[in-house]
Amino acid sequence: MKEAIQLRARELGFDDCRFTSALPPASAPQLRGWLEEGLQGQMAYLARNAHKRVDPQQVLPGARSIVTLAASYAARLDAGLERPSAQGVPGQSVTPPRGVVARYARFRDYHDVLGERLKGLAEFMRSLAGEGARALWYVDTGPVLERDLAQRAGLGFIGKHTNLISRRLGNWFF
Repeated sequence: MKEAIQLRARELGFDDCRFTSALPPASAPQLRGWLEEGLQGQMAYLARNAHKRVDPQQVLPGARSIVTLAASYAARLDAGLERPSAQGVPGQSVTPPRGVVARYARFRDYHDVLGERLKGLAEFMRSLAGEGARALWYVDTGPVLERDLAQRAGLGFIGKHTNLISRRLGNWFF
């Protein structure tokens, strides 16, 4: 079943697909301590749903596995797609936009793009697993410690900058 899910994930445009258990992430105690110290600032939602973040069973009771996925946004830059088109009014010079914009923000909203892909993958997984199977998906919007789960699944390792780094994809991926 894993191989079929990985193949479908690649067909949907994901660059990597890995699996891990639905056990609590190793960083759960650090999150609890961080919250107890009040270091979340104005992000009160982190404390409100901390019980879910530290235990995937609170998000989807009975879950046994978590599928972690990677989608690179670095390759599109190689194709020159980061430059906006310069369409001006005839007879007027066009000044190209200036400024630095995060790579991932130069394209269609990744929440929408990846959400469409994830919806398709979740439907595929439910069809494989049969009646009664349940699946949830998030694009960094759910109460899960996705970076830690992705590291545990083998998508990459957490660097000094606290981001996940893939030996194959680098760190420009979702």
